[in-house]
Amino acid sequence: MSSDKSSTSHAAPANARLGVLVGKLVSVRRTRQQPDYFTAVHRSWIGKTGRVHAVVASVPRDNPLVKVGFDEGTQIVFFRLSELEVHAQTAPEAPRKHGKRGSHLPE
Repeated sequence: MSSDKSSTSHAAPANARLGVLVGKLVSVRRTRQQPDYFTAVHRSWIGKTGRVHAVVASVPRDNPLVKVGFDEGTQIVFFRLSELEVHAQTAPEAPRKHGKRGSHLPE
């Protein structure tokens, strides 16, 4: 038997996998104590809904960084998974692209 680590209190439902988060809607949770890294930009999105653009593997493994796009992807902010509420009933959508990959590089 394998242990199921996705049943922690901050995770999405037990059957959800991190890769399935991309394209899902999430809301930034209101908490009494905000993480030290929160800036005015992070605070401005508390209580708002955005779409997951990517999940960045990090330590701790069960609380990765999540790249969230707001205002139809024009504003991007990174949050920890534990700081987000996943809207489980929403079907994943492809996040909006921001231009050609590597468009900032010389041709």
